[in-house]
Amino acid sequence: MRVLLIAMPDTVCALDPVMRVPNLGLCSIAGNLEGCEVKVVDLVFHNRHIGRFLQRLMEEFKPEIVGLSAMSFQFASACKVSRICRGVNPDVAVVLGGYHGSLMYQEIAMGAEAELFDFLIRGEGEVTLPSLVQELISGRRDFRRIPGLSFRRDEKYHHNPPASLVNLDALKPPNRDCRVLDCARFLGHRFDCVETSRGCTMRCRFCSITRMYGRSVRKFTLERVTAELHQLKRKGIEGVFFVDDNITLDVLRLKQLCSLIIDENLNTMSYAIQASVSGIASDLELAELLGGAGFRWVFLGIESGISRNLESMGKTGVLKNTQRAVSLLQKQGICVFGGFIVAHPDDTRQDIQSTFQFALDIGVDHPIMQCLTPYPKTETREQLLKQSLITNLDDFSRYNGFICNVRTKYLSNKELNRAIFRGGLRLYFSPGYLKKSRFWRYRPSLWPSLIVNNFRYQIGAIQGKIFTSRHKW
Repeated sequence: MRVLLIAMPDTVCALDPVMRVPNLGLCSIAGNLEGCEVKVVDLVFHNRHIGRFLQRLMEEFKPEIVGLSAMSFQFASACKVSRICRGVNPDVAVVLGGYHGSLMYQEIAMGAEAELFDFLIRGEGEVTLPSLVQELISGRRDFRRIPGLSFRRDEKYHHNPPASLVNLDALKPPNRDCRVLDCARFLGHRFDCVETSRGCTMRCRFCSITRMYGRSVRKFTLERVTAELHQLKRKGIEGVFFVDDNITLDVLRLKQLCSLIIDENLNTMSYAIQASVSGIASDLELAELLGGAGFRWVFLGIESGISRNLESMGKTGVLKNTQRAVSLLQKQGICVFGGFIVAHPDDTRQDIQSTFQFALDIGVDHPIMQCLTPYPKTETREQLLKQSLITNLDDFSRYNGFICNVRTKYLSNKELNRAIFRGGLRLYFSPGYLKKSRFWRYRPSLWPSLIVNNFRYQIGAIQGKIFTSRHKW
């Protein structure tokens, strides 16, 4: 059976000149599909004339199953891709997975887009999709036996009980060789993705991860992780982004991974991670080991310098450790990307400006300023709904994390965008920030794109559509 797995083209356009990261989840599913011919297509690498590209691919490959992975802001694209694929072959089975299909399956089943998808996979796909494929191959079509599957029959959706969390030890490695497009880059380097764990136990109210996995963490063996790194190194990959939900939950294990990378001469590659402030600040040796192992970039979830906002988000142990975490990393020559969130319910214009100033004061190499987003099924969304602070309830294409879809108790959505514009002007065009930032010094050839991004941020703030995806159908 021929299976085509497709990742959506939508990106946060500010990241396009800096990084284009491949979809590891689809490669992991492909690695666990037996007896099938599989192709994986990352549309972020072919974001022009997408319709013609997909039509040609459908005609040449002739898949019997098309699997689509989409986050909430990519759902509209998943609907378009389904229509394109069905336009070539009306009988192709279309499967939707990813965060949006997992969390919004009931709404999809009752919505106008229900007929675009034959199946919805809720949760992880490495077991559920192979079970579905085997059921289709056998001809039995008794889909009721597959946990985590929703299926459409007689114009009605049936939702099976949820699947158990996947036993990571039973999974085969990702199949990266089935990629149709393989041109991932991060700051000009050939990059790929690896995961060492899944899940998070923290109580961040704005995050969807715990709705996917519960408050749990599962870990791959470090032997498997280093085996993947060796494989990528042999292929000429220059760097790896560890896509763990929170790799710093287990600091001892992260230190062990660093030691293995050093001992096995894998520190000739560069590495990037997402990390928590508390995790980095909790161990004086960690930053030094990260630096020695080749970790060059850390995305640090700082979120805010205002205590009430951190408490509202469910973030603990952050503010008192923020400067310490940034300093520990930078002392090892590691570039720190700091993530910040504005537009909390009680934010005033002064609070917005103080958050931008806080980003300058703590000296991260590049601050990433996002707007509090009411992602589906999160506690944050429920809180904002109760306070009637969401200005865009259901156009999820605007939920890219940067566009403001809310107001505060003191600022309208329009006033909020103006405050963000003013804050961005002071921050991203600050001579002190530009002079100090390791990010700007790292690759001068990227300066034109980065300068354009700064202007795009300002224009997007005025227009209320910061960093919308630039893909073309």
